[in-house]
Formats: sequence, C-alpha cells, structure tokens
Amino acid sequence: MNYELIIEIVAVVTGLLSVWFSKKINVLVFPIGIISVLLYVFIFIKNELYANAGINFIYFLISVFGWWNWKRTNDKSLKSNGKDELKVTFLNGKENIIVYSLFTITFLSIVIFSNSVIATKLDYITSAAGLIAMMLTSLKKVENWIFYLFADIVLIPLCIYNGLYLTSLQYVAYTILAIMGLISWSKEARQNV
Repeated sequence: MNYELIIEIVAVVTGLLSVWFSKKINVLVFPIGIISVLLYVFIFIKNELYANAGINFIYFLISVFGWWNWKRTNDKSLKSNGKDELKVTFLNGKENIIVYSLFTITFLSIVIFSNSVIATKLDYITSAAGLIAMMLTSLKKVENWIFYLFADIVLIPLCIYNGLYLTSLQYVAYTILAIMGLISWSKEARQNV
C-alpha cells in the first residue's frame, strides 16, 4: 500500500469522525477535524486542487477558533460568572441576508469572471461554500449544514474526476451525515428558542 493511499485513508476516517462529532454537537469535532484538514492540504496540493488545499488550511485556522470558542463558552467557570453557553441557533434575518448574499456574489463572480475549466470553478465554489459552513459551525449555526450539503454533493463527482475515489465515498457519507446533522441541529435550535 503506498503512502498516499494511507494518508487518504487516515484523512477520510478522521474527517468522518469529525463530522460525526459535529452532528453530536461534541467539541471533538475540532481536534479530530484538524488532523483531517491538514492531511487534505497535502492531498489536494498533490492533486492540483489548490483552492481546496487553501480552504483546508483555512479550515485548520477556523477549527482552532471553533475549538477555543466552544470550549470557552462551555467552561463551568464562565457559566458561574454569568456568561452564556454557546447554543445551537438559526441565523437571524440580518445574518441570513449577509451569509446568502456573500455566497451568491462569490458564486456568480466565479461563474461569470473565471476563465478556468469547470473542475477548477467547482473547486473554487465548493471552497467558498465550505468556508462559510466552517465559520457557521464554529458559531453553532444550523445553516452550516446547508452549505456543507451543497459542497459535499458537488465534490463527489469532482473527486471521482480527479481519481480520489475514497474521498468521493467520504463525501457521500458526509452528505448523509449533513442531512442527519441538519435535522438534529434544527431540533436542538428549536429547543433553544
């Protein structure tokens, strides 16, 4: 077995575990996810998917923030000092407008102004969706799952096209987990109202 396949297997397994922990609203989403995203930086650079490599490095940075943010707001000493726990919530009206406008502008800019081949455009678009999803996850916003679903569904054929068959299967599993996460986080958010 070559080292690239071993790296991809570890990236897939830690990625799946990370999404599972996210679905469960468990802070382990971040340290396990950090392992996966750093491995994917290597994998995507090797396969010339530079936007996804870059976005995975940014995921690393956001994961560090999310880990800190979730731990900070769940710290018992903060609660005893009157600080609120970070709860799963839906975006409010203003946040929805900002997030969806940002994604729409980015999407249209890539489609209209990029002279790249379709695979590269899809790489950029899924990277933008993933970035928004990761930020929303770090803030415990339900809508993160919508952006993950979009990116996961598009990345399945993109990974197959690039010969990343295990990773494409991972995105199939991510799609299923994202649906489950959307349902469970939506229930949790409704209870937090």
